[in-house]
Amino acid sequence: MKHFVSFIFILFMFASCSSLDSDAKKAAELNKESLKYVKELDLEKAEKLYMEAQEIISEYKGTDKNEEFLQAYYNYLTEETKAN
Repeated sequence: MKHFVSFIFILFMFASCSSLDSDAKKAAELNKESLKYVKELDLEKAEKLYMEAQEIISEYKGTDKNEEFLQAYYNYLTEETKAN
């Protein structure tokens, strides 16, 4: 029984980290896309995407996962810049 509980805990931790990482990636992608629309002067689309990204980011504010989320988010946000 003890091993089963440990397994469930590890599985839960893996799933939550995976979700955090995918949320960070999605928020970064939305912000990058938003900036493209700003350059094209399509401010309505830019605002919509920016607000979607902010909604994801706000889910982690004030939680114990905020710092981990922000680190992943900034890594994804600057990923393209580092590659070029």
